[in-house]
Amino acid sequence: MNRWKTLMFGALLLASTTACFRQVVQTGRAPSQTVVQQNWVSTWVFGLVAATPIDARTKCPSGVATVETLTSFPNGLLSALTFGIWAPQTVRMTCASGTAALPTGTEIVHVAVSATDSQFSDVLQQAAARSAQLDRPVAVQFGDVTSAKE
Repeated sequence: MNRWKTLMFGALLLASTTACFRQVVQTGRAPSQTVVQQNWVSTWVFGLVAATPIDARTKCPSGVATVETLTSFPNGLLSALTFGIWAPQTVRMTCASGTAALPTGTEIVHVAVSATDSQFSDVLQQAAARSAQLDRPVAVQFGDVTSAKE
């Protein structure tokens, strides 16, 4: 009987070490009905080693309205069972319903959705240089055209 009590106490103690965590980031954009969710995003060493970035560009072409990161009870329980070595989290992103209005005459630089990191970096550098040249903002938008003016 003592063994059963010890086992139950240990299970209760382990369950009590799990904590639920929730953080919501709102971008100020109007949300749409599209929600992208990943339930077991791996972080390591109590979350000190960050998760791999989540690319929402293909599912949220108009951008993201809300990002919610949470540690559910199952996430916390598995983190406790691994002594925090693996600390999974749930990430839920709500896509934006549209694009923000740009001032008239804003130059837009388009980036293909399939662009590599190197191509994306090059386009950002070109946009920054163009912005410095014009002394006004230049927008970067995902699309198929390399450069356009509105």
